[in-house]
Amino acid sequence: MIHQINTFDTPLLRQLLHTGRAGSLVAKGIPGGFVLTMRDGLEEQVLEAQRGHPRKFRRLETVASYLQGLGAREFTVDLGQWNSTALDL
Repeated sequence: MIHQINTFDTPLLRQLLHTGRAGSLVAKGIPGGFVLTMRDGLEEQVLEAQRGHPRKFRRLETVASYLQGLGAREFTVDLGQWNSTALDL
């Protein structure tokens, strides 16, 4: 069975933030960096890169800058799987 990842892109996130309809934003730690997720109820989506795979950020500051540039005022951080020494990105 193939597990499909639900994704969102930057234009959609910008629109949701502008209208106040964005879900809860979470920078989830992964080996070597972070992915950005948005949770709305039980559904979780991952920010998509231009080539269709999850966008990976090496640094938390980059996630914060990206979100601030789109007008986000807050996000949370999940360090559960984060490993700063991994080079998987």
